[in-house]
Amino acid sequence: MVERGALTINIKHFKSTKKIALATIGFITIAGLAVYYINDIKKQSFLYSSDTDYRIVSSEAMFTETFTDVKGLAENADIIAEAEVISQKNNPNYERLDVYTVSELRLTKVYKGEVEIDDTVSVLETGGEFDEKEVTKYFSGKPGFELNDDLGDPGIITVGLAGSIPMKEGNTYFVFLTEDDDDVYNIVGSVQGKIKINSENTLVSQVSPETIDQHGDLYFLQESYQGQNISELRNEVEQLIAFSPN
Repeated sequence: MVERGALTINIKHFKSTKKIALATIGFITIAGLAVYYINDIKKQSFLYSSDTDYRIVSSEAMFTETFTDVKGLAENADIIAEAEVISQKNNPNYERLDVYTVSELRLTKVYKGEVEIDDTVSVLETGGEFDEKEVTKYFSGKPGFELNDDLGDPGIITVGLAGSIPMKEGNTYFVFLTEDDDDVYNIVGSVQGKIKINSENTLVSQVSPETIDQHGDLYFLQESYQGQNISELRNEVEQLIAFSPN
């Protein structure tokens, strides 16, 4: 069983000790399924899919380590693969105002790692679906609890770490994974090492253009590869692995 760190803050903020030093939730509505044209990011249509019917609440984080290119992701990954999410479990904790998601991935193509095609691995990500009504019910009547009227009507939200929501069941992703101490895997760079592959083998960003613009190099993978055929990323990774000393 995976345990999250203790959290002692109000309904608008929460802290996590898993892979990040600090995460603060600020309620920011991000557009749903959309296609954008952003000149200062890419001189092409920006292919973006949020894959959620709920508003996205972006948590901010101080990451212990981030990368600026595919080489950095590849060198730090225990597994590089294409994988389908075959099942997952959302794990909200309303006392701690915390949520994380564990996804079961079936590997469909392997570039690196002591795994084979059709093997499954469990991947843990910060974020997931969170019901604000359950928070209100849990804390209602307890000393010091005050409902912030600025939050509007409580409902289900999708929490995304730095604007990046967890993977979703049924989707296929190109992933860079690192093994954790408790036999689950994490995304390399916490949110950096994953990008969705659609049915046409095109790479699709699941981070909004506005968020990418705010975070700079954090989402270089989405900025550089969204809208491209997967062959471009495949070729780069295969070349890196071929010339890797390991």
